[in-house]
Amino acid sequence: MRTPVIFWILVLFCLLSFSIACGGGGDDDDDSADAATDDDVNDDVDDDADDDVATEYGACCVDGTCSVTTYDDCSGSWQGPDTTCDPNPCGDDDLDDDADDDTDDDLNDDADDDADDDVDDDLNDDVDDDVDDDVDDDLDDDMDDDTSEMVHIPQGSFQMGCEPEDGDCGADESPRHEVWLSAYYIDTYEVTNESYAEFLTWHGNDCSGYECVLAGSSYLRLSESGGVWSADAGFEDHPLVEVTWYGAKAYCEAQGKRLPTEAQWEKAAKGAAEHYIYPWGDAWIANAANWYNSGDPFDNGTTPVGYFDGGAYQTTDGRSPYGAHDMAGNVCEWVNDWFLWNYYDEYLPDAWPADPQGPDTGTDRVLRGGGWFNAPRGLRASYRYGNYPAYGFNYFGFRCSRD
Repeated sequence: MRTPVIFWILVLFCLLSFSIACGGGGDDDDDSADAATDDDVNDDVDDDADDDVATEYGACCVDGTCSVTTYDDCSGSWQGPDTTCDPNPCGDDDLDDDADDDTDDDLNDDADDDADDDVDDDLNDDVDDDVDDDVDDDLDDDMDDDTSEMVHIPQGSFQMGCEPEDGDCGADESPRHEVWLSAYYIDTYEVTNESYAEFLTWHGNDCSGYECVLAGSSYLRLSESGGVWSADAGFEDHPLVEVTWYGAKAYCEAQGKRLPTEAQWEKAAKGAAEHYIYPWGDAWIANAANWYNSGDPFDNGTTPVGYFDGGAYQTTDGRSPYGAHDMAGNVCEWVNDWFLWNYYDEYLPDAWPADPQGPDTGTDRVLRGGGWFNAPRGLRASYRYGNYPAYGFNYFGFRCSRD
């Protein structure tokens, strides 16, 4: 029996299908085989590279020391194949570290130096401050202690103005009135030529734009040479004359003092309970003060301060109740107040303020005590007189006061 044609067609179809299926699977196997082969080759290459690296020599750094060895034998930082120790690849970090350390040290040193400088500056400042404080304290102590030639006037009231029994009262001395004063000190003696010469050498002869003393006066007992002032021989302990009010004020302030007020001056001259007409009492005594034609060895000129103490020549003790010398005679004395002839009419006699400072303004400043040029009337404790503050005369002087 003959095989049908359809049979052979089906057999051929199956053979073709089997061939296609088997051919596809073979490509995958070939790809897998190829991949495996590539991996093996790569592994071999890597192993060969590793083997080459392991066996090649290069620089090895251990704690900054360089040696040439293989990778496997390097216990530190291997620098790679074919590297050498010349130049040394291991010192850069150390050098950098050293440089950093040096920089840090320098910075620390600078900081230390700055700190030391700051400490030194602070110490120096402290020392300077201490020295300045010590100097200031010494000056303050000197001023605080400088009352050895001053008399103390206690606080309290006194009668200011002309005494009722005084027949020489001037209109500007009345009415008499009660004034209360705080305690103060006033110089025992009038300021001398010698003392003022020292002041002029330090200060110069300009006091608030005016002459301190009238340098051109022939009556001035001071001389100047090269900026240095000195008292004329024989007049060192005489009271200064030809001094302006500005010169008197500047001197007192330079001593840490001030000019006394008119009220302070009068209380120091006449006393409180005593309220004398003259510093020594109510009766005139010719040899108790230096006045015009008084007959003393220095007649019609200044005498040494404190001369009329009952011991020199044929003198009577002319001190005030508080012990101040020459409150009458020798030189008239500048005080701080402006002069106003009717100033005592300013307030009612029983309503005067404590520690009066005088008029608020004026043209002349007050002078007190009379001088060697005055007659006895001008030496009374209540006598008052005014003159232009830039003037000086051969019987104008002063003394200072302080709280």
